[in-house]
Amino acid sequence: MNMKYLQRLFLIITFLICGMINAQDADDTQQAQRNGNKGMEKILTPDQLALLQEQNDLVKSQREAFKNSLSDDQLAILDNQDLNRKERREALRASFTQDQIDLLDTHKTSVQALKSSFRESLTPEQKQKLKKRRQRLKDKKGPLNQKKRQIKKRMKKKKMKNTKN
Repeated sequence: MNMKYLQRLFLIITFLICGMINAQDADDTQQAQRNGNKGMEKILTPDQLALLQEQNDLVKSQREAFKNSLSDDQLAILDNQDLNRKERREALRASFTQDQIDLLDTHKTSVQALKSSFRESLTPEQKQKLKKRRQRLKDKKGPLNQKKRQIKKRMKKKKMKNTKN
């Protein structure tokens, strides 16, 4: 009886450890997905990485500034789940003030300038490596995106079927 107790205890501990390891692996995978520039340090120079970081920081700050400029009515449009993504975007654009339009134009211009200066800093070898990297990422994401589309279609069909009944 004592041996069976020890075996069960060992199994429980093993399962707990495996569960914690799997949870950690999932966290690491999610972190890698969030970190879109992973592996870029092998291709780019420190100055180029700094330029990319500057671009990312600028985009974040300008996005935050734009979100802060939205009125309650505009935020309600964003939260409206009755509209699909395209309809929400069109409704939101129709409600923009001139200041918001100017803010978006300024944002677009500054990002384009940063992207242009980044592209000019790349050597032909770096461009080739980045092109291969993008293709590898695209190849990895292809099947995932296809599964997402299939799931969305099934959910939409299910929703349509439920609304008919």
